[in-house]
Amino acid sequence: MNSYAKSVQQGGIMTAIVFAIFLYLNQDVPSQELLISSGYFFILYALLFTIGRPAVIDKLQDIIQDKKERALLVPLFLFFVLISHYLFHGINPFIGSSGLYFFLCLFPTLAFLAFPRVEASWSDLIILLLVLIPSTIIHFPGNSDIPWDTDGFSSVQKITLILGAAYSFTVVRKLPDVGFYPSWNWANLSVALGSWLSFLGFVYIMGIIWNFNISQPFENFAWILIPAAIRELIRVYIGTALFEELFFRGLIQNILAKKIGLKSNWKAYWTWSAILFAILSCITGFAMYKDLFWFPGLISIALFAGAYFLEKNQVAKTGTYTSLAITSMFFGLVHFHAGSVIFVGLASVAGWAYGYTYIKTKNVFYAALVHCLVNCSEFLFSLHSIK
Repeated sequence: MNSYAKSVQQGGIMTAIVFAIFLYLNQDVPSQELLISSGYFFILYALLFTIGRPAVIDKLQDIIQDKKERALLVPLFLFFVLISHYLFHGINPFIGSSGLYFFLCLFPTLAFLAFPRVEASWSDLIILLLVLIPSTIIHFPGNSDIPWDTDGFSSVQKITLILGAAYSFTVVRKLPDVGFYPSWNWANLSVALGSWLSFLGFVYIMGIIWNFNISQPFENFAWILIPAAIRELIRVYIGTALFEELFFRGLIQNILAKKIGLKSNWKAYWTWSAILFAILSCITGFAMYKDLFWFPGLISIALFAGAYFLEKNQVAKTGTYTSLAITSMFFGLVHFHAGSVIFVGLASVAGWAYGYTYIKTKNVFYAALVHCLVNCSEFLFSLHSIK
């Protein structure tokens, strides 16, 4: 069996396993809706577990090599999947801002076809942000949950956005080291679990110093909640963790590391980024809670100091840890919506844990695992009480 066939087989096996869980947790869904949802589930999850595998990427690149217009088939198919899902449920998907989604689906692929690049470029980040920012603004009438109108396994809209970004950057742009494919590796798993436990240890130390109200784990545990917990784990993993880790680690951090690595003087990037994020962190802290305005700034200084030490000692390729510090602080600051200056600081530290896992594993699925565990730990240990 060649590598491409093996990759497709592995993706199919993973899809079948998750589909079995999907059926078990949705026994009460009406049979007609379950039948419709099952079709969409198979298509989207098969792509999710397959499209980013190296052998599959090589195969898709061979297909579009001679006829570049073929590159548009995948984003057009993803758009059709999303629109048909809404139409099946009697929703007009072309109302208001949702009418822009067609542009959002095609834009990155068209941009990379029009302006091909070999080395990492600032234009890569611009294109990425022109996809990421509008995706948070565009609003569809109704939801696209699988199954429809439930707390399902993420949504058709979220998964098509993930797949579109992964495809355009890995297949069309040919950006290396995105790592958008699931794999089983004990060493990588140990890195992920170690990052998670290290973050929890940090939170507990901070809790002792600043007297956070952190509960004991499992104090509200009940066996009857296990099915709901499994559903929530999968929903958080696919809908939140994998989405954010693809964009923040597999793309932003990855592009920044490669861009900084092309330059001989990484210190210039480090210096200006450290100054910028220290200022932004203090401003954000002051706007949220004046008495603790310094906390995000302190975290920023600590992360950039760690990055400087690691860069100076050449622990990894030049730019690796400078990009990690930049992405971690950016990740933390965009969580200002949580309404807590402490949460912003902790989100930055969590971003370091996710980014470190990505550096060591070169795989966003492991970074997403840490992200999912941290998000679930927020409730398991009542970390939300520190907000």
